[in-house]
Amino acid sequence: MIVNLIHRPAPGSQYEMFRLQQEMAHSLGLKVTLLLPYDFLFDERTLRDVREDHARYGDELGLWLGELTGGHMAQEVESPEPFLWLHSRDNKEKILRAALGKFSEALGGPPAAFGAYHMDAISMELLHRLCPTVKITIAGCFEEGVKVFHGCNNSWYLFNEGMPWFPWYPARENSLRPAVTPEEWCGIVAVPHLARDLALSFEGRNDFFASHPANVQRAMANDGATAPYVLNLLDVYRFQERLNQGFSYTNVFVGPNWLSGSPYVQDSDEVTQGLYRAYLEYFVTLREQGKLQDMHMSEFADWFRSHVPVGTPQLYDAREILYGGGKRYVWYCDSDLRVTFDLCQGGSIGDLRPFVARLPRSTGADRPEKAIGSNPYLIQSQYRTGNAHHHADGARSTLLLTHGGETLDLADVPAAAARVERSDSGLVLELKPVELRFSDGLEVAVQTTIRVERGGKIRFSRALAACSQPEAELLATEYVKGCWGVTEYPEPMEGIVLLVRGARDTAELTYRYGGRTLTLPEAAEAAAALPQLGTTLGLTAVAGETVCASVDEGYVFNPYYTLRVQGRITREKGMETALWLEKNDFCTAAPSASAGKTT
Repeated sequence: MIVNLIHRPAPGSQYEMFRLQQEMAHSLGLKVTLLLPYDFLFDERTLRDVREDHARYGDELGLWLGELTGGHMAQEVESPEPFLWLHSRDNKEKILRAALGKFSEALGGPPAAFGAYHMDAISMELLHRLCPTVKITIAGCFEEGVKVFHGCNNSWYLFNEGMPWFPWYPARENSLRPAVTPEEWCGIVAVPHLARDLALSFEGRNDFFASHPANVQRAMANDGATAPYVLNLLDVYRFQERLNQGFSYTNVFVGPNWLSGSPYVQDSDEVTQGLYRAYLEYFVTLREQGKLQDMHMSEFADWFRSHVPVGTPQLYDAREILYGGGKRYVWYCDSDLRVTFDLCQGGSIGDLRPFVARLPRSTGADRPEKAIGSNPYLIQSQYRTGNAHHHADGARSTLLLTHGGETLDLADVPAAAARVERSDSGLVLELKPVELRFSDGLEVAVQTTIRVERGGKIRFSRALAACSQPEAELLATEYVKGCWGVTEYPEPMEGIVLLVRGARDTAELTYRYGGRTLTLPEAAEAAAALPQLGTTLGLTAVAGETVCASVDEGYVFNPYYTLRVQGRITREKGMETALWLEKNDFCTAAPSASAGKTT
């Protein structure tokens, strides 16, 4: 594992806490990257101290524009807007020119690293053009889940969901999407702000659960000076090395304001500061065991470029470690999609973000997105209430099995992973057989293997590992219910084209909230073409006996589309389907669903 330890000064009495953090890190021999806020470039005491730390301990010096809270920058741009990424393009350039110029004037050269809670594509492009020596920046704050929206309380507009959780190569037009090729890369390595708990991220407020001991205190996940959770989370990140070719990454960036008098922390300052030091000491312990390497941010950027090619997929096996509830999610991200498999609901898709259309996305006063830089989703079972709570089951995927007029839903049964592995093309997730019992006594064990492949494909292989009636034949329905959006609230669905396609016939309808259904016997493909995202989502049977394909149009109270492909499975023959994403140049009809998506 590689770790970046990052510090920044704070004003007034909090400056002493900054110096305490520095003393802790230096006494432990840890490498520190100092990210200086703009206003501190005018403060002679700070400049004197960081120059000395740079000379004596080798601390790396960089620039932090997470908040523009002081008067200096407001004078430059004649705006009270506190965040770089929410300014207009012209103001972003003025801010970066002023900050970079002042940094070089105050410290004798350009910054070695950069950081903000969010760096949209325009900010990244300007930073690279104005200061090409900057190799790395904190570019996104991986805070996901509906609780983050509910918790923003009209004071913290930081919406950047659908991004990677590990370091990535940002695309030129969308900084939160990994680039496909070196030519598409914006030229700066990006890292997230903190390492988050990817089990609690999916369904809770994960700014409480991260590589930030005081955040964990805010979540009351410690018992005074005892806080094993934050160390266990670090170990969970180390565990990801086995899925990511021996590489994992974390950073810690605790502002001095958290260490003394924080209104969010229930413990004494002594306990809070002790937990921070204990966290740093654990880094040293792991380093001595050869399990961790501390680096400066720019040093890590060089390492990353040398060891991780552009376009490399990221995998994450997320175990719930705080409550002992046994929940587990498997995350996958590449240049075409990001997907989360929810083992709590039978291995169904709980979140799907399409990147294939390569749509541009930036934030700011002059942008239609304004504050919301998130990559939109096609499936989100927490925002759009999936299986557990919705009257018509919400956005999700699943397998439905029908026998004797009764239908059972695989998402009703928790699944366990038998195998989570990186493959040459992406991810292999093999689930242990899930047992289902029908009311007439038939018992089956369903074996599922999921493969995510480059090019925006997810394959589901279903088989009966056991069946109490060897000759029984079941109707299997591969089922995807989706929508699109960036919050839990509905977005316009008009103009989406739903289609079913067979060997000889195709039927389609254009979405107008009519609640209509199309079914085509012996068809093997159902798809939804979304002009809003320039993306087609399709479901195709690639093996097994196909019965039909169908699509449902939603209505205003139930604004979704549903794709179904049905086949028959027995103890002897299973079923395989492919869920695929494709860029479309949508005009008035859905694009052709070529055979290339099903090979």
